[in-house]
Amino acid sequence: MTDVLFLVSVTGLVMAVSVLCLVIIRKVYGHSLMAKHNDVAGFIYAVVGVIYAVLLAFVVIVEWEMFRDADSRVQEEVQCMASVLRDMQAFDEPQKSLVSKEIVNYTNIVINEEWALMAKEQASEHAVKSIRRIFTLVTEIKPANEYQKIWYQEIISRLNNFYNARNHRIQAAKEGIPDFMWSVMIVGAIITIGFSFLFGMENLWAQSFMVASLAGIITLVLLLIVALDHPYAGIITVTPEAFVDQLARIKDYLATQRVL
Repeated sequence: MTDVLFLVSVTGLVMAVSVLCLVIIRKVYGHSLMAKHNDVAGFIYAVVGVIYAVLLAFVVIVEWEMFRDADSRVQEEVQCMASVLRDMQAFDEPQKSLVSKEIVNYTNIVINEEWALMAKEQASEHAVKSIRRIFTLVTEIKPANEYQKIWYQEIISRLNNFYNARNHRIQAAKEGIPDFMWSVMIVGAIITIGFSFLFGMENLWAQSFMVASLAGIITLVLLLIVALDHPYAGIITVTPEAFVDQLARIKDYLATQRVL
């Protein structure tokens, strides 16, 4: 609810400021003076608008792809984690129980501690120590026969994918649009909205509505980019639901195996 109020507040503020600037310019220069240049200004504004629209569309598409990739990496991490736990059932105690319990511990840390830290572009040291313990426990396993060797190779492969997916998830929380690109988008927004003040329309209310609509839609798109740029914080986020669901399934499975 707070995020929605922030969205409405920022958009409304930009729209109000834009209309206020329009009114000031109209009073200083008068609409009749600006109306003389509407034809020329229209051609130039069409070029400015197209260039800025293409820029925003490009950034939104890139950000959306990065957001989806962050979500898919979470799914990959969860799937690899579950595969490691499943494949460990081919081995004897106590390795099987030790690895299974540490995977449960890691999942709990990610859900209850690390997810909140990722909103601050940080990672949990406890999660790092837990995944290192999983690696250590797995590397200490000595396959007793050819059957176990086959499963052991599969576990090592899944474990590497597990670790890589985790690293990608942490990195995704730290990545973002460069400051220079933000500067270009903000300056472009000011130019695009400001250019609309230079048209001379006899009806002030009609022009105010047009300017406010333009300012509003540009602001909403920029806020959308902000939301997608931080996949673990804000209005649109990648949630830990995949970990929560998988943890419930893991506990049910281990309970049937009498590991927990």
